[in-house]
Amino acid sequence: MNATLANPKINIVFRSCDLVNAVHNAPRPYNLDKKTLIKVCFKSLHNALQGFNHHIVVLGDNLSAEMKAFFLTFNVELIEGIFGNDNSIRECVKIAQRFNDDEWVYFCEDDYLHTPDAIAKIVTLIKEANTIEPASIKLKQLLRKRTLTLLSIPRFFKKPGIVISPTDYPDRYVEQYRVPNFIWQTSNSHWRQISDTTFTFLMQAADIKKKKRILLNSANRANDRYLSNNLYGKSFFFNKLLCLSPMPSLSTHMHVQTMSALQNWDDLVAQLTKEIA
Repeated sequence: MNATLANPKINIVFRSCDLVNAVHNAPRPYNLDKKTLIKVCFKSLHNALQGFNHHIVVLGDNLSAEMKAFFLTFNVELIEGIFGNDNSIRECVKIAQRFNDDEWVYFCEDDYLHTPDAIAKIVTLIKEANTIEPASIKLKQLLRKRTLTLLSIPRFFKKPGIVISPTDYPDRYVEQYRVPNFIWQTSNSHWRQISDTTFTFLMQAADIKKKKRILLNSANRANDRYLSNNLYGKSFFFNKLLCLSPMPSLSTHMHVQTMSALQNWDDLVAQLTKEIA
């Protein structure tokens, strides 16, 4: 096995600002104030990364002294500035340009909580990505107990790169937003195709460099709709990427209305709160 594939490096760009509780004023779970929420979320990610090849960059947007001191208790590269939401996204994209093409970059907002096995399952997906391929669209007919393929339409010319979104959002199970999903299995998890994300996802550095224009344009008013429409394929993957989300979720967005199901977040938050005390 290729050495890089056997031990893929993940560069985390953790985008943090503790001055704004929530961009859209959405209520936070467990009555957490923003500083505690960031600490809990970061500690969950840091715990999950242990034992894996990684580097953490904290992009601090007008950080308070308390949060700066917290991050510096870990082995991180701290980059500080006064950016605002849009420019902090652009800074993340710029930081990613310095990483080697075969490395992975995890753009992570500071309000995502991770399960202890999140990185283990993500690394397995990266290692087994050669098994992830969008199947052709086929028109078949049963004729005398034999299935004949009448038409086969390829969904890509070149196998698409993958983007990994660690969160299984609950609205994907609501009838209004439910769409057909292609599902894949790795040796330790299930993943399905999705076509929309926030700004928390993993990409290989080579794909970030190829899609730099789209990523930078999407930073205008933090437009994740533009990002999703231009970056991810749906039925076809001509010059677009295949975005995958785990089932069940490996992370949850820490807003009351968007907590992912089928994970014991209550106990995890209680444990992490003790760890950061």
